[in-house]
Amino acid sequence: MKKHPTVSRFLSCLHRHTQIYFDRYLHQYDLSSGSLSFLMVLFHHDGIHQEEISRKLSIDKATTARAIHKLLEVGYVSRKQDALDRRAYIISLTEKGRALKPELKRLSRKWSEKLTAGFSPEEKEQVFDLLERMSRNAAASKSNPRHR
Repeated sequence: MKKHPTVSRFLSCLHRHTQIYFDRYLHQYDLSSGSLSFLMVLFHHDGIHQEEISRKLSIDKATTARAIHKLLEVGYVSRKQDALDRRAYIISLTEKGRALKPELKRLSRKWSEKLTAGFSPEEKEQVFDLLERMSRNAAASKSNPRHR
């Protein structure tokens, strides 16, 4: 009987290699792979509440606060208090942050191409569909105790 490896093993391997790939290129911008997902959210939803960034990434507020602080320090984002809710902060890309968008999008595309090298267009579509479904299942299990 053939042993079936766990999905987690492959996801962990992909995650490590992804971090290495992006860290190699992002150090020149004073960034690490951990900053990438926060910037990608802002590229699509600039000027949103810090709490909303946490929700979109399914990341706790403390981790988001540390990441935003780092992005503030290097000048890629700005943070201002929400005039309607003094407890909330609105995070926006600076000009320096917006200027990174084409390069980070290019790096992301290049990494996806490396990961799917040798795949047919149909296989690529299937992989992305399956990964999206897995992501939804993971998110659902977080909110539904029966799936733990």
